[in-house]
Amino acid sequence: MCGIYGHIGSSNSIEKCLKGLKFLEYRGYDSAGIAGIDNGSLFCFKEKGKISELEKRLENKLQSFQSSIGHTRWATHGKASQVNAHPHLDQKKEVAVVHNGILENYRSLRTMLEGKGVQFESETDTEVIAQLISHFYQGDLIKAVQQAICLMKGFWGLAVLHKNHPGQILATCNENPIVIGISKDKTESFVSSDPHAFTRKDIELYFLKNHEIAIVYRDKIEIFDKNACAIEKAPEEIEVSNFEISKGDFEHYMLKEIYEQPHAIRSAIHNRFLMDSGSAEFENFSFSREEFKKFKQVLILGCGSSWHAGCIAAQQFEELADLPASAEIASEYRYRKTKIAPDTLVIAISQSGETFDTVAAVRKVKESGAKVMAICNVPSSTLMREANYSILLRAGPEISVCSTKAVSCQLAVLSLLVLNFARLGPMNKARGQKFLKEIVKLPSAIEEVLEQSGAIEQLAKKYASKSVFLFVGRQYMSPTCYEAALKLKEISYLSAFAYPAGELKHGAIALIDPNSVVIGLCGNEATYEKVLSNLTEVKARGGHIIAFAPHNAPDVEEVACEVIYLPKVSDPLEPIIYTVACQLLAYHFAKELGTEIDQPRNLAKSVTVE
Repeated sequence: MCGIYGHIGSSNSIEKCLKGLKFLEYRGYDSAGIAGIDNGSLFCFKEKGKISELEKRLENKLQSFQSSIGHTRWATHGKASQVNAHPHLDQKKEVAVVHNGILENYRSLRTMLEGKGVQFESETDTEVIAQLISHFYQGDLIKAVQQAICLMKGFWGLAVLHKNHPGQILATCNENPIVIGISKDKTESFVSSDPHAFTRKDIELYFLKNHEIAIVYRDKIEIFDKNACAIEKAPEEIEVSNFEISKGDFEHYMLKEIYEQPHAIRSAIHNRFLMDSGSAEFENFSFSREEFKKFKQVLILGCGSSWHAGCIAAQQFEELADLPASAEIASEYRYRKTKIAPDTLVIAISQSGETFDTVAAVRKVKESGAKVMAICNVPSSTLMREANYSILLRAGPEISVCSTKAVSCQLAVLSLLVLNFARLGPMNKARGQKFLKEIVKLPSAIEEVLEQSGAIEQLAKKYASKSVFLFVGRQYMSPTCYEAALKLKEISYLSAFAYPAGELKHGAIALIDPNSVVIGLCGNEATYEKVLSNLTEVKARGGHIIAFAPHNAPDVEEVACEVIYLPKVSDPLEPIIYTVACQLLAYHFAKELGTEIDQPRNLAKSVTVE
């Protein structure tokens, strides 16, 4: 969600901090700001809106800064405004703080500080942190930060400047990631919530653990534990994939990433299957075939689109691998009082690897002794470092807040993982080879779907004025409907719902009238006739029906007002095909309605708060 970036060097600190913030802006934000120290004074600049507005304000100002901290904010406490934007200062204008996370007890701390005469300017919880550090400061900044976090409840990633310590940035975290980078030539240092925001590759990285405090200088780092005792930490080196953020010839990042899906899936499955044996394999797995066989059930954790992918994979595990499986929403599961059997494999799915609820749920299941496998698109993310095993999606950078190619790559990778387990159990070599051949053909099938973009665009022009949209399907198509409805909601702001088609008559059918549109996903061959019957009930009540159906599907044109024909693959893989088609549907609806497609209102790319 929010993004932190800081820099200390010999010059041009603000310029480099701005560059780092620009890398983070794709995650979504509503305001941005930078604070820095120059000639013994603390300066702060912040603006509502895009970083470009902040950049205008900073033009030709104070380019001699040698240290700075910056932030892109997604509003939690207090509306999106200039005064609520980060960094936040104490009332004496000596301390500047940028903060990812939420301070849960900020009200009581604010009341305490107000009782001591402290005056506040903003509505935020973050200003409380700045005022609290200032309250405790008596010349020793690390002691003041330590005393402050001892009173804080919640979770945070913090970067702190103090005008009396111009050559330092203090950083600390609890549940929210903070990473520090020091150039190997010892000329500059960086602080960020995302290591992939660093623009230099020749740097040593230090990932902070909960309650550790770091003093960052331009040429070194000192790290202390929660008791302020100095500790040694070895640097880590990761492959930082710097990439150019560009739409190319596309109008929006989302459309570009939809069209990148054939290439992304080819990358996701490359060198991960064995056609001769009809099986799959993954790099860097540290457990053996025998250990694989010990797992007797599967629990999948995720949020949003990742949970939808997990729901589809759970059905695949049960059908193909004969393994009991369930998919749980991570934000709910972490508060459930459940016991995990020792033979359970927990699979955690996240595009960013920083989704707060998913990481928290993983930490909970690890406490019970469960083994966790992470499926993620970002190497060295928190989730990948927490898990026992990991699979990198290799989808490539995804800039649009609305996830597209990451979802399809999750489904492709999960299908290979299911195949791996299935070949250890009930699936013979011939069936494994047949399934693999279909997985390998997915990129070509998606290219066929993309050829339908013009026809789908015409549907958007025809139906964008309607008020209610219901996605219905059965079995594998049911969670595919959840994903389709989510896409339509998040970028077009239309009222979109998803139901298993058989559940329509248990309540949702009351919504059917001439202003409603029902989108039937008819891709599950095993339940095709049942879905058609459900859609017939909608037709009898005057609803408009759009059907997505496989080529040569019988009778569908007699029921639906509009039909989009899609390539036929086996039931377990059809969610990938239909998900791409529904991404195009959501995109064209949003474009027709003129909404902000790449950065929809109120949303952020990486959800790092609860």
